[in-house]
Amino acid sequence: MAQNTSTTAATGKQMAMAPREEDLQKLESLLHDLQAAVDKARDEGQLFMMAQYVRLVALISPEIDRVQRRFKRETLASMRREHSDMKAIAKADALKAQEAQEEADAAAVRARATQGA
Repeated sequence: MAQNTSTTAATGKQMAMAPREEDLQKLESLLHDLQAAVDKARDEGQLFMMAQYVRLVALISPEIDRVQRRFKRETLASMRREHSDMKAIAKADALKAQEAQEEADAAAVRARATQGA
């Protein structure tokens, strides 16, 4: 069975296509402008243009929601990774402390044994 050799290229393309905070801000600005255009077309009685602006709002709105959800997921994943890393460091520190305590206890036992001999 053939293996997918374009994984790296696909990942690179995905990273290039990943939305940034600036992209979200531009989308939100575009949505605001479109909503203003809907209001203006309604006030001026431009039925056709109002319908086109409404279609564009319907296109942009869910995309903004999708990007916001993605940012929230990425933030949560980052927090979980940091928490996991901190737990691993704390576990390693606790293990070192335990080993140091055991070594100190063993040294004390050896010291008592040499004093008693």
